[in-house]
Amino acid sequence: MDILEKNRQLIDQRIRQGLELLGKTYEIRERSADPVLSSPRVGGRTHIARSFDIKGVGNLLTMTCKESEENNLSSFVVMPYYKNLPLFSSDFVYSGENRYFLLEIYDLSVRRDALYDRGIESLKAFAPELGGMKDIPTRPCWYDDIRPVCYSKAPSPDQDEAAIRGFLDFLALFVRMEQAAPGLTGADLDLKWKKNREYADRLIDDGGVSTDLFTEALGAENTRRFFHEVFFGSEHYKPVM
Repeated sequence: MDILEKNRQLIDQRIRQGLELLGKTYEIRERSADPVLSSPRVGGRTHIARSFDIKGVGNLLTMTCKESEENNLSSFVVMPYYKNLPLFSSDFVYSGENRYFLLEIYDLSVRRDALYDRGIESLKAFAPELGGMKDIPTRPCWYDDIRPVCYSKAPSPDQDEAAIRGFLDFLALFVRMEQAAPGLTGADLDLKWKKNREYADRLIDDGGVSTDLFTEALGAENTRRFFHEVFFGSEHYKPVM
């Protein structure tokens, strides 16, 4: 098996195992999406985006790009709407023998309390699980102030399985945090939706490392549609007035 085929298989493996992990706890339902939004061409390459509802939690986005000989990628992003939880984001990129991944948590909470803070601390304490993998600095951006957890790593090819296990274990910690959190009600539900949508809008308006590539390829308005209908899913979770 050549390295390109191996990388493609690793992309499929991570998405499959992430879905299997969530499926042990939640009912997950895939949504249909406008083909323009489900297969956007960015950087000259087609990205396959799938949007799911995680019952009682919120939106799940999986996205893959496997048609290039370099910079093939997968994204696995959970945006909660029904509980006081942060955004869970992960990206894995493969370029020949080179690997790079991000595991990130963004604070979009409606309030900070002891339960929420314990969950964040457990995610911060995950660092030793990724020991031995090379750290890669991230470019400064406006969202650094709301990103309490960020693991940016460049594992070697012989750490491929360890990297995917790290993602799954990190996701399992997030699930544990979700299971401990009570559901939001009333004005808090409205506020959570508003904070999530404002975050997505600000990514477009103020820019982000990967968002800028989408804006250049799709334009600001189609990128906004992509974010609200597929990537973060706010259109599907509008509060009932």
